[in-house]
Amino acid sequence: MPMANGKLKITDLAGLLLFLLVVSSGCESMRHRLAFHRPVAAELCVLAADATKDDIVNHLNDHIGKLYAWRSDDVKITAKQHGVPISMAAKMAVESPRRLRLVVGSLAGNEVDLGSNPERFWFWMRRSDVHGIMTASYDDVEAGKPLGPVPFQPEWLIESLGVIPITSDDFQMSERPGTPRCVALTSDQVTPAGKTVRRTMIVDVGHGTIAEHTLRDASGQLIARALLSQYQRERNGARLPHRIDLHWPDNGVELTLRIGQIEVNPVNVAEQIWEMPSYPDSPVIDLTRFRPR
Repeated sequence: MPMANGKLKITDLAGLLLFLLVVSSGCESMRHRLAFHRPVAAELCVLAADATKDDIVNHLNDHIGKLYAWRSDDVKITAKQHGVPISMAAKMAVESPRRLRLVVGSLAGNEVDLGSNPERFWFWMRRSDVHGIMTASYDDVEAGKPLGPVPFQPEWLIESLGVIPITSDDFQMSERPGTPRCVALTSDQVTPAGKTVRRTMIVDVGHGTIAEHTLRDASGQLIARALLSQYQRERNGARLPHRIDLHWPDNGVELTLRIGQIEVNPVNVAEQIWEMPSYPDSPVIDLTRFRPR
C-alpha cells in the first residue's frame, strides 16, 4: 500500500472494493446498455411519471424495509486493471445498522477483509506495503478524532447497501435530460478527512429501482461510478441487483461483480462474522494514532 505525500494511499484494488460496498439497490433503460446480461421479465411501472421526491423516497424505503440484512457466499469478482483481468471469489454480508463484512479470496487464502460492527470498522489487505489491520472505533469518529487516510464513511457505505432508510430532506431531486423516466437524487456529504463529496443516485421512476451510484469531489471530478443491473425478485418480494459494474477512472480500473444466490434477512448468521479478524504478521493499527512515515 504505497505512500503519497506522507499519507496512506489505498491501492487500486482496495479502493475499488471499498466503493463496491456503497452499492446495493437498478433504471430499466440502463440495464439494456450493459452487455452480457440475462433477460429479465419486464414489470409494470410502480411509480407515476410525475412522482415527487417524497413519493420516490417512500417507495425506496418500502423496499429497504424488507431488507434489514442480506448475505451471499456466491460472489464472483472480475477486475481489469490497465487491461489485465483479475478474477476472484468473495463473500458479502450486511446487517442494519452497522454490521458489514466483505472477504475476497484467492487460492492463496483471504486477500481483502473489510468490515464493521457496532463498535468499530477495519480494513486488511494481504498484498499491502503496510502489514496490519487498519481500524478505528466509532466512538473516536464521533469524538472528531482525525482519521487521515480513510477514504470512506463506513456508516454511509452500509446505508448505501440498502438496509437503512433514506431521509428525503438529505437529497435534492432533478430531472435527467436524455434519460426518460429517470431522476437524480443528490446529496453533499463530508468524509472523515473533512472533504466534501457529492453522492448521486439515479432512480428509474418506472421500476422504482436504483440504476447508478456516483461519487464526485467538490470540483465535480468523478471519483467512482457503479451501474446496477440484472435485478431479481427475492423470496420476500425485494428486488436486488445481481450484477454491479464499477469504474474507477483515476486508477484506470474496471470491475464487475456477479452475485449468485442471495439470502435475504438470514436468521443463522454466526456472531464471529461481525468480529474483527486476526491475521499472521498483521498487527492492529489504530487509524487515529497511526502516522505514516
